[in-house]
Amino acid sequence: MEPHQAVRRSLSIFLAWFVVNGILLSVLLSLIGISILISVLIAVFLSIARVVAAYRRMEFKIIAKVNAEPIGKGSYPKFENLVEGLCVAHGFRNPNLFVITDSAPNMMMVGKNSSQGNLIITTGLLERVNRVELEGLITHELSRIRNRLAFLDCTTAVLIAKPLVLLSGFTNWATTKLFASWAVAETDLQAVRLTRYPTALANALSSLNIDGREPRVNPRFCRHLWINPPANALIKSGFSTSDRVAALSEL
Repeated sequence: MEPHQAVRRSLSIFLAWFVVNGILLSVLLSLIGISILISVLIAVFLSIARVVAAYRRMEFKIIAKVNAEPIGKGSYPKFENLVEGLCVAHGFRNPNLFVITDSAPNMMMVGKNSSQGNLIITTGLLERVNRVELEGLITHELSRIRNRLAFLDCTTAVLIAKPLVLLSGFTNWATTKLFASWAVAETDLQAVRLTRYPTALANALSSLNIDGREPRVNPRFCRHLWINPPANALIKSGFSTSDRVAALSEL
């Protein structure tokens, strides 16, 4: 998926959210006796405010929900240096770094663009993979912020999956129309073109898949954001982790 496609689909979700909010608010205000014109004006104003607030705060909502804490400079020097080195080598901007104290190995990137990336890692992942494997995983997540797939993922999490968490069937149907089934596998390829070592990413994903543990705090609406999403994620990718490992192993 090209970056402009991911951005266009993300903005389409915001537009749909604005329209639905506006209609519901207009009806509600009309029912309590406010004139139609005034109801529409108030609904438009409030809907714009809600959309702007959702756009500005959506990644921070996810960070808070998964109990991620900012990494203080020097707290995880090897990890911090590796991220910084990869950013310099491949032209990425340094993301904000967060850690979750949890033995389940996993990682996610949340954010809207390359200047607003937030890389979240569990302590379990830092302990499980070696440096070369971690390099492959980090490069994958940095590629997701560059190709704007992270923006689309966050948008669907906050504006579709979270409000409709009880309507899993509809949520799955709606999101399959927004995602290219091969987008995550394409991001794997973008990452290994940079590292030139697909075996490292394949081994890392295989290790995470074999472990299979989920973080203790793992809200259903954002489970698809993990680099190794659980099978019970509300939004599902067209490629499982096993499929991705098999594809990388053939390179």
